[in-house]
Amino acid sequence: MLEDDIAQLEERVQRLIAALEQARLEKRSLARERDRLIAINAELRKRIEGVVERVKTLESENEA
Repeated sequence: MLEDDIAQLEERVQRLIAALEQARLEKRSLARERDRLIAINAELRKRIEGVVERVKTLESENEA
């Protein structure tokens, strides 16, 4: 009976270790995805700022 309990505990520990490793992998993956989205956001922000500047330039040229 004690051996069965120990075997069950060992199995549970192995499952918990596997779940922990999976969680770590997911955390790294999510961090990479976050960094990718931050970079995309920065690029879009630059492009939008460029478009706004062009619109302002066109508007000021039309007023002149």
